[in-house]
Amino acid sequence: MSTLGDLGRPGAVLEPCTTMDHVATLLRENPDCPGVITVHNYVIHLFDRARMDSIMLGGLGFGPVLQARRPLAAVLDEPALVLPAAMAWDAAARAALARPVGRKNIPAVVEYPDGTLGIAPIGPLVEYLSDSYAAMALRDSLTGLGNRRMLGEMLAAIDPARPVAVMLVDLDRFKEINSALGHQGGDQVIQHAGAVLAEHCAQAFRLGGDEFVVLVEDPLADLDALARRILTALHEPITVDGVRIQVEASLGMARGPATEALLAKADAAMFAAKRDRTVIERWRPELRAEHETDLSLQAELRSAIADGQLVLHYQPLVDPAGRVRSVEALVRWQHPDRGLLPPGAFLPQAERSAVITDLTDRVLADAVAQAARWRAAGLHLPVAVNLAAPVLAQDRFVGVIRSLLEQYDLPGAALIVEITESAVVTRPERAARRLDAVRDLGVRVAMDDFGTGYTSLALLTRLPLDELKLDRAFVNRIHHPMERVIVEAVARMANGLGLTLVAEGVEDQHTADVLNGLGFDLLQGFHFSRPVPADQLAVGERTAA
Repeated sequence: MSTLGDLGRPGAVLEPCTTMDHVATLLRENPDCPGVITVHNYVIHLFDRARMDSIMLGGLGFGPVLQARRPLAAVLDEPALVLPAAMAWDAAARAALARPVGRKNIPAVVEYPDGTLGIAPIGPLVEYLSDSYAAMALRDSLTGLGNRRMLGEMLAAIDPARPVAVMLVDLDRFKEINSALGHQGGDQVIQHAGAVLAEHCAQAFRLGGDEFVVLVEDPLADLDALARRILTALHEPITVDGVRIQVEASLGMARGPATEALLAKADAAMFAAKRDRTVIERWRPELRAEHETDLSLQAELRSAIADGQLVLHYQPLVDPAGRVRSVEALVRWQHPDRGLLPPGAFLPQAERSAVITDLTDRVLADAVAQAARWRAAGLHLPVAVNLAAPVLAQDRFVGVIRSLLEQYDLPGAALIVEITESAVVTRPERAARRLDAVRDLGVRVAMDDFGTGYTSLALLTRLPLDELKLDRAFVNRIHHPMERVIVEAVARMANGLGLTLVAEGVEDQHTADVLNGLGFDLLQGFHFSRPVPADQLAVGERTAA
């Protein structure tokens, strides 16, 4: 890893009494010298070339002739940023960017072990940090494998006329393993699976959770043999926190043009392998009917929306003092035969069809109505509603929100819309335009599930955001030193962008204390409350208007 000492260049170290004309002559005769350094009252000051040009041109109110006679001590600015030569580039870049606006691009003074001083420009450090973040955006932090974004980019770069193969690997009973061994044990299992795939496959990716993908570009590859080798290696017993366990997995494969449809086919084959306990399945046309959206469920869901079977539960977001500052509206289906259904039982199917629009309209209407009832009772409690990708892709939702706010005579601040990273990554400009229109109404915008592998830092600056909700996967591993470093970096970034920082999935007080210490503004999770009906929500003292 490069250190700051590698970037530093010698700078002239002059006495504070040195006059400006002498400094100007020195810089003119030494074009490679980046600036001069002086130490006044034990404080180090830096005069880079840009600063010296400003001074000599009379930038401080003195004419050039008078300025030339003044000593360095008379034109001292803020103390220089002094960093040790052994500091890594990424740490040096963060230190430089932490300075106030207007000073971020000023070079840093490098202090070498022998006491000598040098000068390091900031541009290469920031570029290095940006490149590092870009690389991180393509990699899964837990396994080091490529993530969904990298897979998508690689598929898009392959000639559609050239067939490839993909294998989708899903660990069996992983939720049971995670519950029995805890998140740390679950992480070790995921890391084991990632290492196995990296050893046996040239191109392996982690989609998230316990799902992995293998990309095979060789048209002559024996897919069945490769699949057996992968599963055999995965099934080898491993020891996790002193417990010996055997990891099992199901695998689906498909061959064809390199498109997202190919991945969907492999997913359908994997689903069949898991459902039928065949372990390995290859895509075949009859799987399509089995895996496509259940049309009868869609029709039933439409009726449920019209009949008022959808109900909202609310989960609070609390500040470090424990006060409820907002709530998230989470939809449930009060099914007449199957009882209260969680969103996982119907939302995935809804998002694959037009019914998601009607469902979102219903949720928005009920959430805004509830916010109005609370407000009438003196409780000013903003309500957050999730907008799925198909909804965000339409202009109409802006008008729906405007009409609801007018209908209930509510300010826009009573509503928060939450979007996911995947919903905006493909067409961020269009998403930004629609979200700008929502913000013009006074509605806040939150990025949900941040860190799941889609969003680049550049994308965050292009979207009109007010809140950043860190994905629960990072919160669950906050006590791991490496994961904590990532969370700290996200906290600094959110603070720099002026965003409200939220942590999801907080399940105990120790985690809450750590997150509060890192500067999180709001926390959400079972430690504070499960999602509950509005009349069961405990909000403590009423919030101020």
